[in-house]
Amino acid sequence: MNALRHPTTDWSDAPVNVYWEMTVACDLACRHCRADALKTRDPNELSTDEGFALIREVKALGSHLVMTGGDPLQRPDLFELIAYARSLGVPVAVTPAVTPRLTAAVIRAFKDAGVAMLGMSLDGPDADSHDGFRQVEGTFAMSMRALDDARAAGMPVQINTTITRDTITRVPAMFELLRSRCAPPVRRWSLFVLIPVGRGQSLGSASAEQIEDLFAWVYDRTQGAPFHVSTVEAPQWRRYWMQRRTAEGASDDEIQRAARRMGFGIRDGSGVIFVGHTGDVYPAGFLPYPHLGNVRSDSLATLYRTAPKLRALRVVDDLQGRCGRCEFRGPCGGSRARAWALTGDVMGADPLCAYEPAAAP
Repeated sequence: MNALRHPTTDWSDAPVNVYWEMTVACDLACRHCRADALKTRDPNELSTDEGFALIREVKALGSHLVMTGGDPLQRPDLFELIAYARSLGVPVAVTPAVTPRLTAAVIRAFKDAGVAMLGMSLDGPDADSHDGFRQVEGTFAMSMRALDDARAAGMPVQINTTITRDTITRVPAMFELLRSRCAPPVRRWSLFVLIPVGRGQSLGSASAEQIEDLFAWVYDRTQGAPFHVSTVEAPQWRRYWMQRRTAEGASDDEIQRAARRMGFGIRDGSGVIFVGHTGDVYPAGFLPYPHLGNVRSDSLATLYRTAPKLRALRVVDDLQGRCGRCEFRGPCGGSRARAWALTGDVMGADPLCAYEPAAAP
């Protein structure tokens, strides 16, 4: 299977997900925080009416809206904004911080409002590891209570785990905890491979070889897991999956049919777009470069479809180094956020990919 035959879906017309950083206010002080969250809200964050306008743009794009932060529960108009999105038929997911604000009543309200998925972070299988990462004592216990409350409300949950040099060793124990204790309501477990931005710059990254071992571990457990296991900011998982499926005898047609379901071609700025709390638009939450515009003055759809710097970011044949030579550059393309954060070259090779391209393109 050569580069030209590798299945890739075109996401240039509309993103699958629009991520809206509703606020940077949060009561936690997580060691990996991309947003450098603060205790108070920024007075310049998008207003309710500006939020309504953004939601109309998401509707026009036909995308899903992910309400994130900071902590969306810090905004008093959160449920008003959710109600407006649902009235337009926009699918909504919310990623609140696990604090005393996330009560059983709030989780039931999310369910009643039509929220499709509740995102919650869990970075260790016990209080010592998770609370140490979140830097607030008691967050592990609150997370377990919140999962119980979500189960009682019938609220589907996505668990987000940040993969660092330290947390990668806890992944098997995390899996056992989620499988035995938390499913349901857990529908998806997303392994966020660290991008060292914001507070995350102080954390150690796993090595490329460790990430390759993680892929093998995930692949071997996907069939029997009671929830979907996925990776974030690790598009090289698709390369690994294709290699394993090909070795098992899967045909090109079988792999092609999986392309859209597995999000081949989705990466920073391709299939996703990020709107910051003051309306600034970037390719992704972990990639604050290049600045594309601001929804207060620019159409999100126009920026996504026509911004020259974003269109250039999607040209996989312009990637540099190993990513540019790689026959899997279409479905994968590497993490542009990690390349920028670690090398300063947004089109450079992803440093956490262990694969050596088989041949020049």
